[in-house]
Amino acid sequence: MILLLSATLISCGAGYMPISRTSIELGTYVKITIVARRDDRENAMEALDESFLLIRKLDGTFDYRTEMGALALFNDGTRLSRQDDEVLFSLLSDAMAIAESTDGFFDPTVLPLVQEWGFDTDSPHLPSPGDIRRTLEHVGYEYVKVFETYMEKPEDVKLDLGGIAKGKIVDLVRRGLYDRGYVDFLIDAGGDIYVSGKSPRRKKWKIAIQDPVRESEFSGIVEKSDTAIVTSGDYERFFILDGVRYSHLFNPMTGYPESDLKSATILLPDTAYADAMATAVFVMGSGKGYDFLEEHGIEGYLIFTDSDGSIQTRSTPRFWN
Repeated sequence: MILLLSATLISCGAGYMPISRTSIELGTYVKITIVARRDDRENAMEALDESFLLIRKLDGTFDYRTEMGALALFNDGTRLSRQDDEVLFSLLSDAMAIAESTDGFFDPTVLPLVQEWGFDTDSPHLPSPGDIRRTLEHVGYEYVKVFETYMEKPEDVKLDLGGIAKGKIVDLVRRGLYDRGYVDFLIDAGGDIYVSGKSPRRKKWKIAIQDPVRESEFSGIVEKSDTAIVTSGDYERFFILDGVRYSHLFNPMTGYPESDLKSATILLPDTAYADAMATAVFVMGSGKGYDFLEEHGIEGYLIFTDSDGSIQTRSTPRFWN
């Protein structure tokens, strides 16, 4: 999780004020803060209304649990046309390209594994090795074939966009704010954050990165503008069995959570891409994940458990700049 240092507790630049709204959406909290001139409050409130309406609409499109939603219909079938839903088609196309670029460490076809582990319920559990092996037969981004105007998959391959959809929604909301003429704002969708322009103090936004071990503390503060900041961590959804912690961030190729990482925070211009990269790097682990960041020129901050059980951190050279 990433924590916003509250804009309401800091002095504002002359003539500007933060106009915020927080709501439970996307299975988490969503907060949007627009920095507007004091005489523009009414228009900013309308922009917030539109933003939250858009979030609810997109949630119904991207969530596999939404009955008759676009993704749910594709999961039940074998074919999706670009004409069926342009936004979903675009997101799925991007997700498959990212899956290929990460060698499957990010893979949107993991829904059968999510369901086998029970992470879509209130009672997650440890499946048997046989159940994992059988489930893996239906997991693999290669099963989804993407063409210019349509994509197709076997009927038993099911998609979960939980590793990229929140980021995409943030990007579409910020596009809407730009269209209304706003350039100074923050969108926080349960830790998928985009900061644009200047904060109420007319400076860069300050974002605190939560310590994944000590919940009441944070690991550091980044000051950014026009940047997505996204964290994946093993503290978000997990259960403990016989002293072993099992996270929902499992390796799509083995079916088990295996990473030594506690959290991976990614900085990128695009929130959807940062969302997927945070998931992929977390699954890769600290060694392979850091090498991937360096190879692709992505700024990231990793918190991991060393071989002696101690907590270590590693960041790319310009992460804190």
